[in-house]
Amino acid sequence: MSYDLSEISHQLFELLKRQGADIDRSELIAEIHDFLAMLYGIKPVFLHGRGLAPENWIEEVLNLARDLELEIIEGPFWDATPYGEFPNWYHEHCRAELKPYRAWYICQDAETVDAVQSVNSANGRLSIPKEAKLLGYPECCVNAHYARASHYHRGTLSILKRLTKGNEKQMQDLVRGGAHLAPETEKEIKHFDAAFEIHEPELGSWNMCASCVRSTNQASATLVQQYLNLIEECGLKLG
Repeated sequence: MSYDLSEISHQLFELLKRQGADIDRSELIAEIHDFLAMLYGIKPVFLHGRGLAPENWIEEVLNLARDLELEIIEGPFWDATPYGEFPNWYHEHCRAELKPYRAWYICQDAETVDAVQSVNSANGRLSIPKEAKLLGYPECCVNAHYARASHYHRGTLSILKRLTKGNEKQMQDLVRGGAHLAPETEKEIKHFDAAFEIHEPELGSWNMCASCVRSTNQASATLVQQYLNLIEECGLKLG
């Protein structure tokens, strides 16, 4: 199906105008470009409702997707974190933390619907290559995303071990009780610094890996150029 991307862009930016002054405008603009990129065929799936967007934005974009007769699949948050290096109880805790949350996976074709439903039926667990392919992100950057997540978990476990002198029962009680865990040692600080080292691209909603930031890898630059081509060819807004 072909879409009038200029008109859809106009509708999305009109929705943006109706949002409150306190919203993260840059996040919603990135979502607009991602939505259009999905329609244009740059990415198979538009991930909706996982960020910090307000509820009325989420619902209005869903309504637009319904009007366009797109496929909308509600499901769990996807997670490709390599938990194998962590204790089972910690893995189970992290998975339980994600369980209440829901997102919407919006796409155009039946094959992609099947792929999304396959991931959702596995409670959102999938491989890094599959996540990169479905969401249309550079695989190197998705790898880096989960490497940052692993740094966060290593730092968290290091703090728990320090506070409890390695007593796993006490570690579990602390993490399940929502204790404030502040890094203090050099190792802990390094893990958290690495976990929150974020580099956003010029366009789009992924976070770039170090190679893409240094331009030794062109994956992000290539994808950004595809977004720029979309914007130019369709006469769309950058922001």
